[in-house]
Amino acid sequence: MMNTIEEIESAQRAERVEIKNDAELLQGLVKHPGWPRYLALIEAIAQNYNKEAMRPLENVFEVTKGEYAKGALMGLTLAAAAPSAKIREANELSRNTEPEDE
Repeated sequence: MMNTIEEIESAQRAERVEIKNDAELLQGLVKHPGWPRYLALIEAIAQNYNKEAMRPLENVFEVTKGEYAKGALMGLTLAAAAPSAKIREANELSRNTEPEDE
């Protein structure tokens, strides 16, 4: 089933509103006094995984431990960066959106 142009435009407007609302909530989150504590907690956890990822292997069977640690580090990095990325996305969207779309 094909969507009409109006349906597509309506869905895009709804998505822009959702992105804007998410960004407003996340701006409140990063301005909250607990945000620096959250980032410090992520940093402390990441340091433990970094030690594991950088530890020399004693045998080939330990490869999965390092890979797990690298995956955990990536997840922690994303958890710390996601709010800022969403806020940037909303800012770029508002700059690139025509006034009649808002």
